[in-house]
Amino acid sequence: MTESQELYNDIAALVKGADLELVDFGVSRHKGSTQVRAVVYRAGGTGIDECSKAHKLIQARLDVVFGEGDFQLETASPGIDRTLASPREYGVFTGRGVRIVLDDEDVIEGILASFDGVSVVLTTADGDRIIPIERIRKGKLDYSQEGR
Repeated sequence: MTESQELYNDIAALVKGADLELVDFGVSRHKGSTQVRAVVYRAGGTGIDECSKAHKLIQARLDVVFGEGDFQLETASPGIDRTLASPREYGVFTGRGVRIVLDDEDVIEGILASFDGVSVVLTTADGDRIIPIERIRKGKLDYSQEGR
């Protein structure tokens, strides 16, 4: 396991204890400065309070890892139209509206019912669709699908 994967797992467990999911986490170094970006999510809604809570938890942990004040941390919510960056995110956003573009350019919209690591189950107006993850070219959260 790489150092960055260990840090990701550590931060994910930390925010999980605060009832949040770590959606995305990245560390970049530019000309002597370290930039850290964390995207957190809570199924009931992710607002400034959740981001602030996560920021405090993550900052305290990174102070130990990088040294106090040796990094800049940005904590954000995923936003209502996030492009899903990894297959793991299909599990994180279960219950949310999505718009999926397949490898044949077909577009499917609906509610993300489940993800088992291999296939996505999408509830559409025409019923449930099982979509193998390797067929998905692009997925994006789509708030307009929710509440229908």
